[in-house]
Amino acid sequence: MSIADAAPPVGGLSGHVLLVSPLTFSYHVSISETLSLMGYNVTWWDDRASNAIWYKLALRLLPSLTARCCERAFLRRLRELNPSSITHVLVVKGEGLSRHVALHIRRTLQTASMGLYLWDGVENVKGVANILPAFDSVATFDPQDAQTLGWAYQPLFARQVAASQEGPLAVLYDWCFVGTIHSDRHRVIHRLRQQGGTQMRSFVFAFFQSPLVLALRKLTDWTLWVAPKGTLSTQSMKAADVAQIVRQSRAVLDVEHPRQRGFTMRTIETLLAGKKLVTTNEHILDSDLYHPSRAHVISRATPNIPAEFVGQPFAEIPHALHLVYSCEGWATKLLGLQDAARARRAMGP
Repeated sequence: MSIADAAPPVGGLSGHVLLVSPLTFSYHVSISETLSLMGYNVTWWDDRASNAIWYKLALRLLPSLTARCCERAFLRRLRELNPSSITHVLVVKGEGLSRHVALHIRRTLQTASMGLYLWDGVENVKGVANILPAFDSVATFDPQDAQTLGWAYQPLFARQVAASQEGPLAVLYDWCFVGTIHSDRHRVIHRLRQQGGTQMRSFVFAFFQSPLVLALRKLTDWTLWVAPKGTLSTQSMKAADVAQIVRQSRAVLDVEHPRQRGFTMRTIETLLAGKKLVTTNEHILDSDLYHPSRAHVISRATPNIPAEFVGQPFAEIPHALHLVYSCEGWATKLLGLQDAARARRAMGP
């Protein structure tokens, strides 16, 4: 599963990118800032009409109905754009777009190339099939979807993280987890704690979007009732605090969604930061980032971290892969894919 042949980052470009993406952990900020550094003007639109929990639930359960809620807002924004100024339209996930809006963007911005990128498994993006005809190219972070559907495979990226000005910190934990709780994620964390016993020191910060979400999850997941005090929270952790916990840990735990095969951003950022990865995602074994000293795959049912893995020196990742998995490498590849697809279509059969 190598992507080493991906186009290298380039600078000094010019153009105007319309970025349509969810408001997820400020990823849109990282993408927008990177595109600006690459020489592009950037306009960002949220692909959802609301980020309230009720709307997100409705988007999953009633995608056709909720997508129509966005139509007026999108069409109004389109009327305010100068169509000739947009050179690229990059849609990430597009869960909030209706077919009508996607095709209207295509007709309005006729000279722009349009690309769709999925950072979720296709089965988790309801209604995506309806908007596919609007795009010149489709790429996904999911290797299985890429192979099955004939889409381009493009993993996620590592965000730029400012280097700490402090000296190295003492290692306090053998593994850590800081992230949102979904599916069976906390049950896996609980089993790993039990398996490691007192021999493995761990730090867990399990985040829930609201007290209501936490209360509802407690109805179906008994492990939340026995979670150690202070490990469950409805308030997110500051990025600086997360970075410090990672620096104090030998390994970072990642438990992907059961219906997900692609690498989370946590996976890539952990490895590029020189930290060991403990993951339930067996697809890491086929990645060009994999080395036995860097990543260890655990079972969801009986997770276990061998002491020899934790103690083994980390094999340094080549500089070339840092470039490939950077946000600039990610953006360069996606914009290049949609430009190439647009050019092929313009040439005709």
